[in-house]
Amino acid sequence: MATHTLPTTEARVKFLSMVKDVDKAFTRYVITHRGKPQAVMMAVDEYEGWLETLEIARSASWTRALAKARREERSGRRLSYETVAGSFAPARPSRRKAPTRR
Repeated sequence: MATHTLPTTEARVKFLSMVKDVDKAFTRYVITHRGKPQAVMMAVDEYEGWLETLEIARSASWTRALAKARREERSGRRLSYETVAGSFAPARPSRRKAPTRR
């Protein structure tokens, strides 16, 4: 995923190739006008993902959860990386040998 910056004059010439590029390679283009960033071109899937993230971040439940996490962190209540990562680790298969039938 790469981000390219180019002026409007160049973007106008390369528009079709830019559209194809953002769709297949998730490349972003920052388009400038008179040297200042004015627009961004990105894939629709990426754009929709950003919108969904913003919607979640604005929700009341997310705001409450984030405030709670900040209070817990300030009070020193935190979990180690090992504790958190261990809760997602798959269960290890038993190393015991299966009994053999005679």
